[in-house]
Amino acid sequence: MSHATERTRLLSDKRKPQYLFDTSIARERQRRVKQFQCCLCVIFISILIIGFLVAVAYIISRSNKELINSTNVTDALQVLLTNSWPLNDKTPEKIFCDNETVWNEAMQEGKKALNKKNKIAKTVKELPLDSPSYKHQKVFFNSEKTQFLADQGYIREVARRYFPVNASKICNKSECSLVNISCNFFYKYRTYNGSCNNLKLKTSGVSFQPFRRTLPPDYADGISKPRVTKDGFSLPSSRTVSLEVHRPYYKNDEAFSVVLAVWGQFLDHDMTATALSHGPNGTSISCCLDNQTVHPECFPVKLDPYDPYAQYNITCLEFVRSAPAPSCCLGYREQMNQVTSFIDGSVIYSVEEETVRELRTMKGGELDMYVTWDNRTLLPASTNLRDGCNRKEEYKKGKYCFLTGDVRANENLHLTSMHLIWARQHNLLAKKLAALNTKWDDERLFQETRKIIGAQMQHITYNEFLPILLGVDLMTKFDLSPRTSGYFVKYNDSVDSSIANNFATAAFRFAHSIIPGLMKFLAKDTSSPEFIQLHKMLFDPFKLYQPGELDRTLRSAMDTTIQANDPYFSNELKQHLFEDNSDKKIKMCGLDLVSLNIQRGRDHGLVGYNSWREHCGLTKASNFEQLVGDIDDDSLRNIKSVYRNVEDIDLYTGALSEKPINGSILGPTITCLILDQFVRVKYGDRFWYENPNVFTLKQLEEIRKTSLAKIICDNADDVDIKVQPLIMKQITEDNQLIPCSSLQEPSVGPWKDFLPHVSLSDDAVSVVATDV
Repeated sequence: MSHATERTRLLSDKRKPQYLFDTSIARERQRRVKQFQCCLCVIFISILIIGFLVAVAYIISRSNKELINSTNVTDALQVLLTNSWPLNDKTPEKIFCDNETVWNEAMQEGKKALNKKNKIAKTVKELPLDSPSYKHQKVFFNSEKTQFLADQGYIREVARRYFPVNASKICNKSECSLVNISCNFFYKYRTYNGSCNNLKLKTSGVSFQPFRRTLPPDYADGISKPRVTKDGFSLPSSRTVSLEVHRPYYKNDEAFSVVLAVWGQFLDHDMTATALSHGPNGTSISCCLDNQTVHPECFPVKLDPYDPYAQYNITCLEFVRSAPAPSCCLGYREQMNQVTSFIDGSVIYSVEEETVRELRTMKGGELDMYVTWDNRTLLPASTNLRDGCNRKEEYKKGKYCFLTGDVRANENLHLTSMHLIWARQHNLLAKKLAALNTKWDDERLFQETRKIIGAQMQHITYNEFLPILLGVDLMTKFDLSPRTSGYFVKYNDSVDSSIANNFATAAFRFAHSIIPGLMKFLAKDTSSPEFIQLHKMLFDPFKLYQPGELDRTLRSAMDTTIQANDPYFSNELKQHLFEDNSDKKIKMCGLDLVSLNIQRGRDHGLVGYNSWREHCGLTKASNFEQLVGDIDDDSLRNIKSVYRNVEDIDLYTGALSEKPINGSILGPTITCLILDQFVRVKYGDRFWYENPNVFTLKQLEEIRKTSLAKIICDNADDVDIKVQPLIMKQITEDNQLIPCSSLQEPSVGPWKDFLPHVSLSDDAVSVVATDV
C-alpha cells in the first residue's frame, strides 16, 4: 500500500474518500451516534405521547365536568318536582314542667336579667343621628307592642337556662292553654293582623308571632348564642366572607328589569318585618363606639386587619341582634315577624288599627294624601325628625319623608315610588266604587277596595314575579299559576302559612345580589340618559316633590337591567350602603349589606348551608370537593379559603353560590325554600283571591286582567307613558313598548249592587246582593 502524497487524488474512481484511520474506532463512534439519535427520538416521541394523553385527559375531564354540571342541575330540578310540598318542618319535643315552684323561679331569673339589661342600656351611647348604622336600625319597625313582646321573649330565653340544656322545649300547661279568639266565619274581610284567617291553626300567619322554624336552630349554647363552627371555634368574620366570596363583579342579566327587584322588595316588606332590639323608648344601640359597657344584644361584625375599612381606624361594623320573640314554652331563641305572612297589602295599610286610621281620610274609603302645588298627590308626610330619613335642610323647605303602612318605605326612591303608586291605586279604585255604589259608606268602600288591592298584589306575584324565580315546570306542577277560569279549591287549613325564619333571613334576600350599582334615569324623550349611583337614591324620597321625578324614577326601573343572580355584589351595597358624606369633614363608611345578611343568619341560629341541601332532598356534601359542579367554581375556591369545614358554610353564602336550575334564575336550595313558602302562602290562606266565596266569578275575571304595567300606567303622573307589558322583563321584540291605552283594564262593573225583589205572598222584600 503506497503512502498518500500531495499529488494523490482526494476521491478515487469509486468516489469514496481514502483516509488513513482505524476502522474499529469509526464503527464504535457511528454506533454511539446512532444510539444517541435513537434516544433523542424516543424522548421526543414520549413527550408527544404524554402531551397528547394530558390533552385528552383534560378534554375528557372538562367534558365530564360539564356533564356532571348538567346532570346535577337536571337532578336538582327533578328532586324538587318529585318532593311533596310543603315540606315537613322538624320540630323539637315538648316536655311539660308541672312543678310551679321551679317554673316561677326560672321566670324570676328571667325578670332579673331583663332589669339588668335595661340598666346597662341606659349607659350605652346612642349612634350619631346621621350615621349609616343609625339609619339601618331605624328601618326596623319598632312599636310599644314590639318592645313589650321583646321583653317577654328575653325573660323566657333566660328562664330556659334554668333547666338542663337539650333539644326539648319546656312547657307549662297553665301558660300554654289555648287563647280563645272569637272569629266570625262569615266575615268577608281580612283582619289587619291576620287573625281569624286559619280557624284551625290560630296563630298561622298572624303578625307579632315568632317566625316558623323549618329546622331546629344551631346556637352555640343550644339556646341563644350565635352559631360557631362544628369544632367549636368562631366562624370566619362575615365581613371576611363578604370580601372573599361575594366580591364585586359586574355582569348584567339582559332579560330582566330592575322592576323585578323593586317588586321583590315591596312584596318582602308585605310579608316579613323582623323586630330589632332597641334601647329605652326605641333608641338606637351602639356596639362599636368607645362604650364602657357593651349592650347584651350587641353582636358586631369584627374586621380583619387587612380590611379596607382599617385605614379609617374601624375595627367592627355595628350590628344589633334581632329581638327575641316570646312563646308559651321555654326554648331556644326565636325571632319575631311584625307583619302578616299573607299577601294582603299590609305594606300599604299597616297591621295595627291605630296606624290604619292615621292613614285614612275616613271619607269615601280613601287614603290620606299630600297634595302638591301643581295638584299631584303624594304620600302623607312623616314629621318624625328622628326617623333616620328626614333631613334638616329639607324640612326647612317644607319637604318631609313619607308616612305609609311600613316604616321602610323611604329606604330607596324606587321603593317609595312603588308605595305611592299603590296608594294612588287604592284611591282610584275607591273613587270608582263610590261612583258605582252611591249608598256604600266609608268603611264598606275602604274594605272592598283593600280587598281588591290585596287580590291584585297576589295575582301580580304569582302571574308575573314567581314564574321568573321558580320557572314554568315548578309553577305548573304545584298549581301555583293563577287559573284562567273558575276557582282554586285546594285551600288546606292544616298548612301553616307563617313565614319561615330561613325565608326572611336568607332565602328571600337573594334579590340583593341582582341590584345594579348604577341606575339609568331617562327624560320623557328617552334620549338623555343619566346614571346615578345606587347609594345616592337611598333615603332620598324628596325628589318626588319635583314635577316629573316620579315618572323618571319609574322609567329608571323599567329601563335598567338587573345584575345577574350570582354570589357577586356591587360595591354600592358592600361599601356605600346608607352612606351620607354631606359633611365633608367627617368620613362615614357605608355599611356592607352582605356582611349584615350573613351576620343576621348567625344571629338567628340558622343551621349551615349543607343541612338545608339535605332538607330539600339534595345530596349532603361530606367535603368541599363534593360541591364541585353545584357551586360556582370561583366561589367554591373562595369558600374553601375562608371556611374550615363544609358544615360551616352559611346558608346565604352557599345558596347564592349555587348554579341556577333550568328555567329559573335561582339555585336549587334557594328555589326549594322560596317554593315551600309560596306554596304555604297560597294553600294556607283562607282569603286567597281565587278561593270560592271570596269574589264572584265575574269579579275574578276582572282581577285576572291585572298587570303591574297597567297599575303603573294608571297611577303615574303622565298616564300617556309607554311601557313594556311584562314590566319585570326587559324590552325585546316580544315585549315592546306600547301605549298604556293598549293594556287590558279591569272593570269595577261586577262590584255594583242591585236590588232584586223576592215575593213573599203579597209582600215584596228588597235584598241587597252582588251581581254574579
